[in-house]
Amino acid sequence: VLAFICGSILVAGLSFARAGIACELPPLPETAKPRATDRLDETKSVVRFDAKAFMHDFTGKTFKLLGSIRVGDLDRFTDVEACVTIDAASLETGIATRDGIMRDDHLETAKFPTIDFVLKQVEAVSRQSGGWDFTARVTLLLHGVSREIIFPVRGRQAGETVRLPAEVPLKMTDYRIRIPKFLFFAVEDQVVVSFDVIAKRAQ
Repeated sequence: VLAFICGSILVAGLSFARAGIACELPPLPETAKPRATDRLDETKSVVRFDAKAFMHDFTGKTFKLLGSIRVGDLDRFTDVEACVTIDAASLETGIATRDGIMRDDHLETAKFPTIDFVLKQVEAVSRQSGGWDFTARVTLLLHGVSREIIFPVRGRQAGETVRLPAEVPLKMTDYRIRIPKFLFFAVEDQVVVSFDVIAKRAQ
């Protein structure tokens, strides 16, 4: 009962139900050099979480995430901007009853319809064969709570497509999410969120 915490990137007030659009990066200053912009591939990008409870581990996932990535120099991976928005109500664990409780009582998706990420900074960039390894410093807005998180990313490029897999542990209580319970057994506070983001050049 917690298909919630998932990866991703702050963007205020974007509701999939009402807007259905990706988060938008701020306009570039007139004096800025042109930058390549990629959009998340909505058919291939996925976010999932793994939760543990006594004799009851489970996983949730969603493919409903939208976002944008803008890079100044791909060779040096500089001037990177990114945002991702996840449709919180689309997270599924494979059990409809559990999903309903998660959405209504824990994620409160009617009040907090999206999970949003905004990239603040890219650090410790290391050029690798076919891509880059780096650390992402991100603002995460989840369940009405905004916090900064840091996690490693391994980016790989194939033509005009970029793949960005990553994994980060999160605590539900950090975001005022009530810990789910099954009978006498509570889910562990910490869940592991992983995402596999596929981005391609915007047309």
